Amino acid sequence: MAFTALAAAQDAGGVHENGIGPDPDRDTNPATDTRVVTFIADAVRAGDDPPYVVLTFEPPPGKQGEAIIKDYKKGYGVEFGRGLSWQICKGQRRFTYDTMCTYEAPTSGVFAAGYLNYLNAPLTISFDRPVCIVTMSIYPTGGREGEPFEFKIEGWTEDGAKLTTSTTAFEWTNNTVRFRNMAGAYFIDQRAMKITVSMRSKDPREARDTLRYLIDDFAFVDEGCDAALDDIAARTGVDLRDEADRLDSDDEDLAGS
Repeated sequence: MAFTALAAAQDAGGVHENGIGPDPDRDTNPATDTRVVTFIADAVRAGDDPPYVVLTFEPPPGKQGEAIIKDYKKGYGVEFGRGLSWQICKGQRRFTYDTMCTYEAPTSGVFAAGYLNYLNAPLTISFDRPVCIVTMSIYPTGGREGEPFEFKIEGWTEDGAKLTTSTTAFEWTNNTVRFRNMAGAYFIDQRAMKITVSMRSKDPREARDTLRYLIDDFAFVDEGCDAALDDIAARTGVDLRDEADRLDSDDEDLAGS
């Protein structure tokens, strides 16, 4: 069973012109806490044992335009497929560095990771150890006001079995400094060894455009899954394990009817 976090964040309210979440400094750049995807940035700064492993894509190991593939495998057990590279975002320095980042600031730090695939294939991410939670900030690189986009995570188990797909939709806004969509998937019953991540415009006029987007603060949980789910339940009042049990029960009722 998999869930998409962005939809829950939208349902909870707190939607700003630049994205989703609370806005304590009132600059319309929402903070990290989106109720279901909780406190990723806090985990980055935490000196104790944070619930998430977080990649912020800040160098080292890379610099503008360099490919990101096995750079995080040794320290984090994560390998990215082809098409992902470091992108400078802070200060809109794209004119100097030829970055695909179209924002004045990434989610954290100076860099984000940009994905570009001319065949419109999704980004593949593999893990050394199976994960129960995957979440990230994800950005379109541009769009028209009100243009609909779809974000999708697909997962596979260690045996290659396909897991439930997590999908959610949102609309682009041109009035943006930092378009912060926090989104992710929760694999409750079975863990994922590999996922694919895609973002596509749902406008038929853009259907054949090259697939490209930015991600930052990529986070996952491969140990302590119950503790992380307990933390989410404590902060949000939503226990995703109960929701998974309820959906499984509904499926059994449908199968027996």
